Amino acid sequence: MTSHAAPLIVGAGIAGLWTAWRLSVEGRGSVVLTKCALSDSASAWAQGGIAVALSPGDSPAEHAADTMAAGRGLSDPEAVRVLTTEGPDRIRELLALGARFDVATDGRLRFGLEAAHTRPRIIHAGGDRTGAVLVSTLVEIIRADPAVEIVEYAEVRELLELDGRIAGVRIVRRNGRVEERWGPAVVLATGGVGQLFETTTNPLVATGDGWALAYHAGAELRDLEFLQFHPTALRLPGVNPAPLISEAVRGAGAVLVDAGGRRFMVELDPRAELAPRDVVARAVADAEGGAWLDAREVPDFAATFPGITAMLATHGLDASRDLLPVAPALHYAMGGISTDLDGRTTRTGLWAAGEVASTGVHGANRLASNSLLEGLVFADRVAREIVGEPPVTVAAEERESLSPDDPAPDRAAEPVRAEMRRVMSANVGVVRSEESLREAERELLRLKSATPRQAWRTANQLLVARLIARAALERRETRGGHARTDFPEPLPTTEGA
Repeated sequence: MTSHAAPLIVGAGIAGLWTAWRLSVEGRGSVVLTKCALSDSASAWAQGGIAVALSPGDSPAEHAADTMAAGRGLSDPEAVRVLTTEGPDRIRELLALGARFDVATDGRLRFGLEAAHTRPRIIHAGGDRTGAVLVSTLVEIIRADPAVEIVEYAEVRELLELDGRIAGVRIVRRNGRVEERWGPAVVLATGGVGQLFETTTNPLVATGDGWALAYHAGAELRDLEFLQFHPTALRLPGVNPAPLISEAVRGAGAVLVDAGGRRFMVELDPRAELAPRDVVARAVADAEGGAWLDAREVPDFAATFPGITAMLATHGLDASRDLLPVAPALHYAMGGISTDLDGRTTRTGLWAAGEVASTGVHGANRLASNSLLEGLVFADRVAREIVGEPPVTVAAEERESLSPDDPAPDRAAEPVRAEMRRVMSANVGVVRSEESLREAERELLRLKSATPRQAWRTANQLLVARLIARAALERRETRGGHARTDFPEPLPTTEGA
C-alpha cells in the first residue's frame, strides 16, 4: 500500500491554477492534471476582463445588485455576496504576483463598461488579452513552484472511490498509457461544454468532461439548461472555435445592425447593445437577413483591441473599415456541478471550481466578466477549505499495469459527434421548444446507440448533451439563458427556482 497526501486538481484554467497556488501558499503540495498543455484553457481565451468593485464610487453592494439583476431571480444572494466582497482582495493578490492590468494616464487601473453593469468596473490586461495575460502569469508561477507537480496531456477517464470518498482519478496519457493517481481531495476545474455545439467560442478541450465525471461518480448537477450564447461571435461558416468579438467592443461604442443597416437593439431594449447577453443573443439570432457589428466609429480600435484586430486581419477584415458579420455562439455554462460556498460537491472528497461548478452566483444568466472573478474567488475558498480539513491520508494499492487506452473508436466516432453538435445547435440552442427538445432527445439516443462502447469520450459527450436537453425540457418557462417559444414568460421565482 502507498500513501498519498497531495490533492489532485483536474484542469488548468484560472480556477485550477489558483487552487494550486493557494494550496502552495498554505503549505500544501498539489498535482495539476491537464488534458492538453498547461496554457490550454478557456480562461486563456477570455477577452472581456474581470468585473470587480474597485473604481471610485463603486461598491461590492452595487456589483452584487447588478449580478442579481442579471441572474433573473435565481442567483444565490450569499454566493453573490461572497463573489463581490472577496473579489477585490483576489485582484490585489494578482497585482502583487505581478499581473499587469491596463492603467489610465494617471497610473490607476482603467475601468471599462460592459452589458448590464450600471457603472464601469471591468479591468483588462493587454487590452483584450486579459485571460491570456493572467493565465501566463499563473503558469509561470506554478511551473517554478516545487510544491506543484504538473502532469500535462493527461486525460481523466474516471473518478476513483476509496472508503466511501472520491480519492483518485484514472488518467490516459498521450501515448495511451493508463494510470491511477490518488489523493485526499479531487478538485474538478475542467471548464465548460461549448464543443457539444456546432458554433462555440470555447476551445477544443471544452467537451463537458467534468460534468460527465461528476455524474458517473454520483455527484449532483444543477441548472444545466442555463447556457449563455455570446451575441457577437464572428460569423465564419466552418470555423471552430468561432472567433469572439468581445462585449467590451460594444461597451466602447460599437452598434448592431441588420442586413438593411438598421440598428435594431434600440427598439428592443432601453439599454440597446448593452442589454444582458441573453437579450442581445436572441435579437442577433432573429435579425432580418443576419446581423453585423459596426465598430467603425470606435476610437483607437486597434490600440484598444489588439488581439481582436489581429484576429480580424487573418480573415481579411478591418473594424475601422468593415461591418463585421456576427452570430450567437455557445459561450458559457451557468449551471454545472452543484457546490456549496466552499466548493464542496455532494460527494465527499470531490470539489469543483470555475465554469464546471454551479456556485449559485450566475443564476439564469451570467453578468459580463464575472466568470474570471468567480474562478479566482471560489478556487481560493476551495483551497483554503481543503487545507482546513482534518488530515486525510489515502492509502491505495498501486497497480503496475493497466490495459492501454485505444483512441481509435473515438476517432472513428467523429461523425457521431459532428451530428451531435448539429442536433444541439438546432434544437437546444438560443431558442428552444417542447418539439425541438424532444427531437434532440430522440436524436441523441439514436446517436448513443450508434456509438461503440469503447468510444468513451464520445459517450460522455452524448451523456452531457442529453442531460442538458432533459433539463431544458423540464424547465417550462423562459428565464435568462433558457428561452422557450412555447413558454415565453418566466414563472414566479419561487416556481421557476
